[in-house]
Amino acid sequence: MRILFTRLLIGVFFLPYLLFSQQAPDLNALDTYIAKAVEDFEAPGLAIAIVKDGEVVFEKAYGYRDVGKKIPLESTDLFNIASCSKAFTAACIGILAAEGKLSWKDKVIDHIPEFRLADPYITSHMNLIDLLSHRSGLTTFTGDLLWYGSSYTNEEVIERMAALPIENDFRGEYGYQNNMFMIAGEIVERVSGQSWSDFVQTRIFDPLKMEESRTASKFLKKKQAVALPHLKRQAEEIQIYEPGPAFSIYASASELTHWLQMWLNQGQWNDQEVLTPQTIQGLHTPRTLMRVSNWAKSKSIHFRTYGLGWYLYDYGGRTVAEHGGGMPGYISKVCMVPEENLGIVVLTNGMNSLPTVMMYRVLDLYLKAEPHDFAAEFLRYKKGGEAGEKQAREARLSKRQEGTSPSLADEAYVGLYRDRYYGDARVEMKEGKLWLTFLPTADLFNSEMTHWHHDTWEVKFADEFLPEGYVTFSFDSDAQITGFKIDLPNPDFHFYKLDFQRIAE
Repeated sequence: MRILFTRLLIGVFFLPYLLFSQQAPDLNALDTYIAKAVEDFEAPGLAIAIVKDGEVVFEKAYGYRDVGKKIPLESTDLFNIASCSKAFTAACIGILAAEGKLSWKDKVIDHIPEFRLADPYITSHMNLIDLLSHRSGLTTFTGDLLWYGSSYTNEEVIERMAALPIENDFRGEYGYQNNMFMIAGEIVERVSGQSWSDFVQTRIFDPLKMEESRTASKFLKKKQAVALPHLKRQAEEIQIYEPGPAFSIYASASELTHWLQMWLNQGQWNDQEVLTPQTIQGLHTPRTLMRVSNWAKSKSIHFRTYGLGWYLYDYGGRTVAEHGGGMPGYISKVCMVPEENLGIVVLTNGMNSLPTVMMYRVLDLYLKAEPHDFAAEFLRYKKGGEAGEKQAREARLSKRQEGTSPSLADEAYVGLYRDRYYGDARVEMKEGKLWLTFLPTADLFNSEMTHWHHDTWEVKFADEFLPEGYVTFSFDSDAQITGFKIDLPNPDFHFYKLDFQRIAE
């Protein structure tokens, strides 16, 4: 009788869990949830796919490829997946390591002898694991202005990186670095004899039958359907023309399911080995500890790390491997839970948080009995962010000192200015007005200068992704202009670190 009672008690205790674990998620309800969120967030379009137990169980697109022309989005349409490209680059290095053509412990200078950072010790000791795990000593996004829209070659970027300040502890602090993945792409080329693009094509895209995917927009064909990037619901031109191992891949939600199926099947896809199980284990091994934010703690996330091309953390009692990506007009998420044989890809052609929202919603459906309403939570964040931006603009305007004049005549500000790591900028007169152009990024970073107050001018670069900025000139004791700095607040590019000094022409 006591044994029977004990068994009954155990059954009652675990019954809710057993019922949940045997009940398949309601994907029709998920479909309705996504459609409403796309509408609530005023997103141009969103494509999502879910892989479970080796099968694609959900794949659908919402909204438009081009809002202005009302062209419906399809799950086969291509998106720039931005930093989700990093996992492909890390996989390339993994393939070469598995073939014995390099070692993870190789020093970067073994393959790129001209590589230099400001600290000689880091230069001589940085290995390939350091290169791909964001522990170089550089802070997050430092140096990104060298590649974003610039005319610099990879060789020129590598040369200029020697002037970047080392502000983190080498191997001790996380600092997200796009340039290091560019260098990894250079190593792929020097070791394999193939360009990074050709290596990705022949060793990953081809065996995975990712037939429409491309490593950069320069390889897109006219007939291919591409989800156009949107800023403020306005379609923009496709960028990311040249290959960039950190950010340039174009792929669809549909074809990325092949990528996920391969990872979840220990590197096998359609009986072909793309990655070895040992390579996958190495890429998914935690390398760099990261801070757990208060938001993450509130969702019962206990640790966060970066592996090689993947973020790794716990959620719902399982280890998640995930990466996000963002470029002007695109946000992406690629995620997997190996223990549950679950994979998720979410792509959007607008600047919104829906990929994060839907990733967590799907994780909840498969890992938790009570899914959280992430759409409602992030919609509050969106509205709060918009209100905060409005307040910041109003605060800036309230501090403008009306009735002031520049210290000198406009012509005195004309000249060539140089930042130690970034390069040159020119101030010139155009049709009687001052004009600023950052020469390495002349197509994107150019603007008329509108006097703000004193020796500060407002600029609005041609790049619609960026907000207004403010250029303030400095002087020596003889009232001669010595240089300028730029205040252009945004989370991605560190304009405030630029220090342009006037130089003689």
